[in-house]
Amino acid sequence: GSGPRDPPRPQPERRRHVADHRPLHPALRAAVRRGLPGIDVSAGPVPIGDDDAPDVLARARFDRTTGFLAAALLDGSIAATDDTVDAASIDWQRSLQAAVLVEAFAVRTAAVLDDAGVRWRLTKGAALAHLDYRDRLAERTFGDVDLVIHPDDWASCLGALNSAGLRRPAPELRPGYDRRFGKGATLVDAREWEIDLHLRFAIGRFGVRARMEELFERQDEIELAGRTIPVLDGPDRLLHACHHLVLGGFSALRVARDVAQLVLVSEVDWETTAATASAWHVDAVVASGITQAWQRLELDVDHPAHDWAVQHPISRGDARAIDVFTEERPFRNQALTAVPALAWHRIPGYLFALGFPGTDSLRERGRRPLDHVRRSASRLGQRARVGSNGNRN
Repeated sequence: GSGPRDPPRPQPERRRHVADHRPLHPALRAAVRRGLPGIDVSAGPVPIGDDDAPDVLARARFDRTTGFLAAALLDGSIAATDDTVDAASIDWQRSLQAAVLVEAFAVRTAAVLDDAGVRWRLTKGAALAHLDYRDRLAERTFGDVDLVIHPDDWASCLGALNSAGLRRPAPELRPGYDRRFGKGATLVDAREWEIDLHLRFAIGRFGVRARMEELFERQDEIELAGRTIPVLDGPDRLLHACHHLVLGGFSALRVARDVAQLVLVSEVDWETTAATASAWHVDAVVASGITQAWQRLELDVDHPAHDWAVQHPISRGDARAIDVFTEERPFRNQALTAVPALAWHRIPGYLFALGFPGTDSLRERGRRPLDHVRRSASRLGQRARVGSNGNRN
């Protein structure tokens, strides 16, 4: 079949609010596992029936695994009709076109931030593709730009990008919230292309424990359009991938492959990752990320990192916090997992920001401040009545 006539606009992952929990077709897992060491292929190609093909293709688009699927179909690791192979190839072509546009966006953004003296690192999609999928670069597609920003340069970063024509659709929860507690912000340009700026790898318990400034003591590099792009180093890419898999909520199969790729193929120094995680008190996230990657991909591969992960003790508090993210609870529930991890003097400001967002934040959600106060008071009253009834019983 022929490809699309016009280059597609990258479709950012943030726009997908609900994960797909339908049963996973074996071909999707087989495609994402393909090329990892220790994978048994003696059973022959995994078939996709005609009735299953539309759902398989849709799920691959949803999870951004079109490159893995199309490559597996083309080399015979997965068997399907010519029509299915053609459709998967077109999806892959569109994903590759989007990735090129994203890389161009990243280069333009790099110039703006460098000129402003902002310290930053590229992370996730493009960084992983170029450094950890060198032999399969085209298979690891991506749809947006992700940057880690040095905490001390946050205001300069936002100012520089705003001057370059990018805007922030969702206002800061309250003035100063991002720098003190937040994960970061999403900015868009005039074409609605998105760039995700990270101050932390997660919201909640594990985000507020991070010491992100330490990431800027080391780096790897890639080159795009003749420009040197600073990238998180290998152990830190694994640290971020584990956070994304355990606490991110989207594209879990692809992120599981990223974790496995970093450990088994790139052979990054996972012990350094574990040491950083331990120092930050987020070792539960790294241990869970590695074990989840093995489980989701159904890997039967012995590796010291996996041995460490399955044996690593996880406290009840950490386990409960991870469950909140695994269950995809609302933002407020996820954010409240931070409270036990905060110093006592920071808790009132944190709770106030969550309970009483700023005027701009409320306006963006279509609420007036007085209505929000009434709603919050009603919610508190309902909880109090439930608690009172429970005590009577």
